[in-house]
Amino acid sequence: MCEAAPAAAADEPKHPRIGCTRFLVWIVSLSAISSIISGYDQGVIAGAMLTLQEDLGLTGVELELCVGVINLAAALGGIVTGAIADAKGRRWTITLSNVLFLLGSLLLTIAEDFFTLMVGRVFMGLGVGIALVAAPIFTAEISPAHLRGSLVAMSDVATNAGILLGYAAGLSFYGVVGGWRYMFAIGMLPAGLLAILIWTVPESPRWLAMRGRDNDALAALVRIGDKAYAEAELESIRTSIQNDSTAGEASWKEIFFPADRPTARMLTAGLGVAFFSQACGTEAVTYYIPEVMVNVGLSDYEALVATMGAGGCKVLCLLFASQLFDRLGRRPMLLISAFGLAASFGVVSASYSINLNWLSVVGVCGIMGSFSLGFSPLVYVVGTEVFPNRLRAKAMSLALFITRMLAGIVSISFISLEEGLGPTLLWASFSAIAVSAMVFIFFSVPETMGLELEDVAALFTAGGSSTQKKTATTLLSRVTSRSHQVVEPSVVTEASTAAADRV
Repeated sequence: MCEAAPAAAADEPKHPRIGCTRFLVWIVSLSAISSIISGYDQGVIAGAMLTLQEDLGLTGVELELCVGVINLAAALGGIVTGAIADAKGRRWTITLSNVLFLLGSLLLTIAEDFFTLMVGRVFMGLGVGIALVAAPIFTAEISPAHLRGSLVAMSDVATNAGILLGYAAGLSFYGVVGGWRYMFAIGMLPAGLLAILIWTVPESPRWLAMRGRDNDALAALVRIGDKAYAEAELESIRTSIQNDSTAGEASWKEIFFPADRPTARMLTAGLGVAFFSQACGTEAVTYYIPEVMVNVGLSDYEALVATMGAGGCKVLCLLFASQLFDRLGRRPMLLISAFGLAASFGVVSASYSINLNWLSVVGVCGIMGSFSLGFSPLVYVVGTEVFPNRLRAKAMSLALFITRMLAGIVSISFISLEEGLGPTLLWASFSAIAVSAMVFIFFSVPETMGLELEDVAALFTAGGSSTQKKTATTLLSRVTSRSHQVVEPSVVTEASTAAADRV
């Protein structure tokens, strides 16, 4: 995940680089734990619902609502996270998500009726939505540029590890009387612990600087790296804030009605990746893997084992992919992911036409692997990188809202769509959407690997003058062609100045 930063040449002035210090690992680990708790709360229901319905006497509709409401609540939680994170800070926001996890887990553990169960699931969903936005933002804003892709991607790895732990809890307590209560109770301990431990790390330096607290920002950066790194990084942050042509409190109007074309392109790139990550039906695969396994002849218990195995493979793919984002880049991995999804959805569609159930399993595994190679983690990486500093929290909230709403719609309507369209046409439609995603990425998403967050805006000025086009191209080429060096301050200044004229 982290590599030591190579020494810079003595004859070249550079933005100092740091390695993956122990304190940086500690900060990222705490942020990752928040994502693990979020994933656990999403995955644990798969095993719990096998006995939950019978124990509480739930109807089929009530069970569906309990399963699906977490995504709708997460969408609401995500959309308010930006305002909370901007007003109170990233640490307060992560603390809030864990308090909601704690309350939700408690209510689910003691639930004796449908109403209490729903309230608990809503609290859990709100916590999930807040954590899915706050944790990646916090990680991105404290991470050095050359490590940011891998570190932010770990948020998604952690979320999927949490989902896997949820599957494991379901398997461990399968057949235990009232076992679903133990599954939910387990989530209380890490949530309560993290709500306390997050205060052992500094607030985001970028948030502190945007609040005019430069001394606190410098102190936080010194704890992350060294004095030289801290001073250079703070200067870069200050320049970004000073060059923001609409300095002040970000508003939702700026998100929905951008003031200029570069900002519109930045928002379109980040929100478009978020849209396509769920529009192609990947959430349906996550929820309906057990059904696919049962269709090929497995028992309920065997289906849980197989589901856990598939979840494990997904986590391994994520770990593998997270090491490539800062080597191959974001854009190539997204294109590979979209191509793999299109092909795998096509395989599943074909399997229904020729009645080969085992081919469905191959296709489903391909979908999970392809999703893990790009879209799954890069929703967070691309979003935190391309959204402008002032708009980042609110834009990430909107991206989370889009993904969770689409996830909820797909998961709730999947069976009806399958019955109405037929499985062949439905899965083929998902394949077509994945092809559309490839086209969108090719034309709308630039490469951001290795760039400082404050310098990404230069890539979106390509529609401007020829000088701006040259600036953006030079900035990116110097980063990608010199993987063991950093962007010279002169290039950064030139790019930032060009971007400031348009953003």
